[in-house]
Amino acid sequence: MAKSRKTSKKSKARKTAKPKKKSTKSKARKAPAKAKARQTSPAPMKAMRLTFSYEGDEVKLISQKRTEMMVPPSDPVTGFNKQKGFWAELKNDRDKTLYRHVMHNPTRNDAEVFPETPGQSISREPAPKRKGVFVVVVPDTDKGEEVTLSRSSPDEEGPESGLRALASTPATEIMRFKLKK
Repeated sequence: MAKSRKTSKKSKARKTAKPKKKSTKSKARKAPAKAKARQTSPAPMKAMRLTFSYEGDEVKLISQKRTEMMVPPSDPVTGFNKQKGFWAELKNDRDKTLYRHVMHNPTRNDAEVFPETPGQSISREPAPKRKGVFVVVVPDTDKGEEVTLSRSSPDEEGPESGLRALASTPATEIMRFKLKK
């Protein structure tokens, strides 16, 4: 029994003792974690956060605030005249689009209506008493003078009604306002 105790003590000593390795190679210095993060993530940029409210088809700007944050990348700024959907544009003093952000329509023209009996299809109906708030972020540049909002309107009758009416007509400008400098 005494032997087994000595063996177990020696094996414990072997397990806990770690030999030190000497390296002949010089170690490269690691960059601090914060510096690494700065190199890999894009820096926040100057942005303008615009908060809107809507009631029915009426849209109002309720606040404009400068901030530093990531601005979503711009969607194409040319060749979108006949496109459908919802977007915000930042324009210069000559009405040239500098930045365009396509987004889901935040003003909810319609609502999804589920059938009461199984087997019938889901439909879309004009949303009653639509109202709410949404935010748009655009770059805050010296060249930016105005922001416009554009959206498609759904057809209420014909082959493009129902589910296809989400964005059945090309978008038209619904609001334009000058940025406060």
